[in-house]
Amino acid sequence: MDVKNAIQSRRSIRNFQDKELATKDVNTILEAARLAPSGTNLQPWRFVVIESEEMRNELQECTLDFVAEAPVTIACAVDYNALEKVPKRIKELARAGAFKGTALEKNDDSDYSGRDMSAEEAKRYLYLNEAIAIENMALQATELGIGSCWVMMFNEDKLADRLDLDDNLELVSLLALGYPEEIPEQRPRLSLDEIVINRV
Repeated sequence: MDVKNAIQSRRSIRNFQDKELATKDVNTILEAARLAPSGTNLQPWRFVVIESEEMRNELQECTLDFVAEAPVTIACAVDYNALEKVPKRIKELARAGAFKGTALEKNDDSDYSGRDMSAEEAKRYLYLNEAIAIENMALQATELGIGSCWVMMFNEDKLADRLDLDDNLELVSLLALGYPEEIPEQRPRLSLDEIVINRV
């Protein structure tokens, strides 16, 4: 399956077969997240794979039923401590030649610490990077014939407590995974004319 086909085939699945997912397939989906692009190569995503019956029962009290009933649910969090690594990530990018041929190549990265961000800007920055990784997982799952549903309806405090997450980690979403009971039709989409504001 090529990328275009995966994009066209992906659906939000809310009804899963009672069938386990192979560990190698779950790892392939996680690898797709690991390889996602991120600003300054920050890679702030952190994941908890919820697959045991015991933890899925715990999940039942924190989110929608179909999420807890999925064979696997990935709890997707951002790590605020990743922001402290910006200088290191910049140096890694420079050494890897990421800035070659650009104005950035001439910058001295020896004491670059990144731009100052307010708490709200930092949160938006981390969430944006996390979203890219989540979409990578959803598309990879599609290629494997596995359905997914990206869910933000959950009790964050309760779930963070059940998962014993450190304070530097903030849950962003849940990604429910499983073999679809059925493949629904494409949901309504706006036309290009409605989403392209202008070509300048």
